[in-house]
Amino acid sequence: MDGKKTNKHEAMEINWEQQKVISNPLRSRIIALLYEQPMTPKQTADQLGKNPGTVYYHIQQLVKHNILEVDDVRTDKGIVEKYYRAKAGSFKNPEAASPAGHVDGRSANVYLSKELLAKLSKDIEELFFNYGHLSYKEKDSEEQSPYSIEFLIKEFKENDKD
Repeated sequence: MDGKKTNKHEAMEINWEQQKVISNPLRSRIIALLYEQPMTPKQTADQLGKNPGTVYYHIQQLVKHNILEVDDVRTDKGIVEKYYRAKAGSFKNPEAASPAGHVDGRSANVYLSKELLAKLSKDIEELFFNYGHLSYKEKDSEEQSPYSIEFLIKEFKENDKD
C-alpha cells in the first residue's frame, strides 16, 4: 500500500477524538505492534496474550478513527485474512494548547517491566547530564535561554473497555 513508514519518529497529526481513542494503553500497544509489522487481529491477540475478540474490537475502533489501515488481504483455504498496520508510531494533536511557557513536550503510554522502567529512568538521567554538559561547553559560543526540563512517569491503570 502507499504511505509506508518513512521517518520512524515523524508524528501523525490527530484530532481530539483520535487522541481519546489512542489513549487506551491496550490500543497504544496494538498501534506499536502494528507499526513494527502488519498482522491479523488473531496474530496481534496472540502477541499480546489477549482475547482475539477484544483485540478485534479495538482494531476496528482504531480503523474507524483512521489510526490503522488494512495493509494486505490474503485468502488461505477460503478464509480471508486482513493484515492491519498503524499509519504512524507517534501522534500529536495540533489543537492541544500548551500551558504558558511550555516550549515542547511528548507523552506515551507504554508497558514496561521493572527492569525497563529502571533503565528508562537511568537513560533519561544520563540524557539530562549530557545536555547539561553540552550546554556548559557551548555557553561562550552560542546565545542560550533558560529552560526547565521535567521528567515524569506515572502508572496508568489499564482498562480494556472503550
